[in-house]
Amino acid sequence: MTSENKKFQEKGIVDRAKTPIAETEQSVAYLGVELPKAKGGDFCPKRENYQGYINEEFSLELQRKIATSWKLDQPILIEGGTSIGKTTTVRKMCAELGWEVYYKNCNGSSDVEDFMGRYIPNPYKVDRSKLTDVQYAKLVSTWKNITKNMDPAYLESKEYIFSDGPVTAGLRPEEGVTKVIILDEYNSANPNIVIRLHEVLDELEKNGEVVLAEDASERIKVNKTRTKIIALTNPPGKGYLDRQPLDPAQLRRWNYQKEVSELPEDTFSVTLDVMFHLKSETTEMAKEKFLISSDVEIPIDELREVHGMKELVEKYKEFHHAAKELLKNRKIAQDQPQAFMYDDRMEPQRVLKFIQNFYRGDINEVWKEALRYFYVNKLEDDTDKQKLLELINAIEYAQPVESKRKGLEREGAIAEAITKAETPEEAERLRTLVEIERVRKRIEESGKVPDGFFEEKREGLSGALTEQIKNAKEILGKKDVLGIEEIENAFDIKVRAEDVPNIPFSKEDLEKAKELGQFLILRVDKTKDGTGLSMKKMHGLLAKEFKKDGHGKILVLIDLYKEEKFFTEETPKLSWALTSKEVIPDSTSKNYLQQTESIIDYIKEKVFKGGVLPKEYQDAIKEFAEQKEKISKLMKDDWQEATKILEELWITKLTRKSPSESVYDFLAYFKNNKERLLENTYTWTSRRATDGKLVFVGDFDAGGAFVLSDAPDGSSGRLGVAFSRNL
Repeated sequence: MTSENKKFQEKGIVDRAKTPIAETEQSVAYLGVELPKAKGGDFCPKRENYQGYINEEFSLELQRKIATSWKLDQPILIEGGTSIGKTTTVRKMCAELGWEVYYKNCNGSSDVEDFMGRYIPNPYKVDRSKLTDVQYAKLVSTWKNITKNMDPAYLESKEYIFSDGPVTAGLRPEEGVTKVIILDEYNSANPNIVIRLHEVLDELEKNGEVVLAEDASERIKVNKTRTKIIALTNPPGKGYLDRQPLDPAQLRRWNYQKEVSELPEDTFSVTLDVMFHLKSETTEMAKEKFLISSDVEIPIDELREVHGMKELVEKYKEFHHAAKELLKNRKIAQDQPQAFMYDDRMEPQRVLKFIQNFYRGDINEVWKEALRYFYVNKLEDDTDKQKLLELINAIEYAQPVESKRKGLEREGAIAEAITKAETPEEAERLRTLVEIERVRKRIEESGKVPDGFFEEKREGLSGALTEQIKNAKEILGKKDVLGIEEIENAFDIKVRAEDVPNIPFSKEDLEKAKELGQFLILRVDKTKDGTGLSMKKMHGLLAKEFKKDGHGKILVLIDLYKEEKFFTEETPKLSWALTSKEVIPDSTSKNYLQQTESIIDYIKEKVFKGGVLPKEYQDAIKEFAEQKEKISKLMKDDWQEATKILEELWITKLTRKSPSESVYDFLAYFKNNKERLLENTYTWTSRRATDGKLVFVGDFDAGGAFVLSDAPDGSSGRLGVAFSRNL
């Protein structure tokens, strides 16, 4: 454990990290989020009323979300369907914590006075001479629940007295008492009520004073540590009457958490089993479900000294603007009737507060937890959530480590195999291959031979190039062959026929490609003025045209990678390629290494099934088999070194597209066929970003494509690999 880990290690962590609800005499922890108990009172719910509450996974996670907001002293608004347990869960937690509850339903018939209080006829105006001392003392005790004024003379003289509403009563500070104000059906409230409650929220946020205009402008000093406010709503529309969407400017004041409209089926099933004693209540939860809070809030001056904090703040700036861009362009939350915003002021403040209260030594994880809580939890759709999670995965600080590979001479990955050679003859053969590769590389870099000079000549289609293209279209269909004419149309460039190589694929190759749903494309590397056709150049050439023609955007979040060489410099290789239109089967929800195994299976069982596997692929597969175990270990111990090896593998270079090729293929196919490739999926490419992670590209819908990166052990249900080959 590092010194920083030790510095923020708290007592009692074992119980809080293992027990879903860990209770002591002083506190209760909900999946690790610890809250202090209070002394209770007349308005505290009775624990016996919640003996039948079932703590299954959904309910426990809901309690953790609520507890997190209370821990951070932030007002929380939960939007979810009826009967998912919002109100009951809040009351149950207050019963366990000894916190008082002040409840108000915001139905349309309520007015401001119902919340804040009003003058009422004095029910305690009495003739003192007719009461015994005991009767009078009892009267005074009852009076405490109605008003702050305890002066007996006041009791006897006033015709009307001010009676606190539930909000005012919840705001009044009392020693040792914690109060929770529940505003139920909040989006049914009249506008004047919402405006009044905004004033309350603003003052509570700064621990200021709420001016009680309803009672001669009395000023109430408020404290957000002692008063928690939670609003509960049903989704606007969707069968709920009189539920109106809230103004996003209003919603920004709340920690908005979007919950499900209906209980998950497994939640209902488990609840029923427990209810009928067919199954015991949940006593264990997966480690990743816990969010362990610190005992004390870490000062900012101390927090900023943590290694990686500066770098992660910069990454957070990019993430925040990226999330706003997605929301603005309706790439996320487009089907949610309640509009919201990622506020430039409130979200960073909330994130900072979260890190101060939950940092326990893993700076990367606490940042990701914060962003999942405040950004992802505003979304309902799982696909939308995944889009943000993919951005969040890119927010990581990698502490510099010394490479574990010392003194190993490696050319590609062949030299590594020398050490494993079974015979001296095999070792010598591999050394010769290394030397040949070095010489070949020096010659190619000298520019004295044309591109492709060293490539093995393979038998392709016969005839002149125009005849080859014609024959290819007869086999694949016109739309699935993008030759010279189609590429000139796509990028408004002039392609010289004499520069274009022959199609290297045989008739059998093309017939197999048609069977597998692949298309043939000519990739070029230069524009008509001779400059490199990089991703940046492609975007510059076509972005305005796309927008003008109503096709949307080409790329989004360019600021995330605008300095990367794969964006500014790298171009497609001048060649013909057969490539899949979508990710290949069985390649999603897998890490990069597992994807490579899927590629090999695809090559053997689909691409070259029934034929001879070319030597290039045989060698590449053999190299992968020799490196696989080592890469797998490095992915756990030194993932950055693992990405270097993965990028250099021959199988990677032979079968995966580069980022620029991915964008090129999409643009060329869309411009000619008005069909989008990888519209809802991503392909993991053959390149690393400067942060050492492997780049993936996709989601080519009208909102624009994403270009992101992740460590090789990452995976996603929408992240696969699009197969491509030019041999």
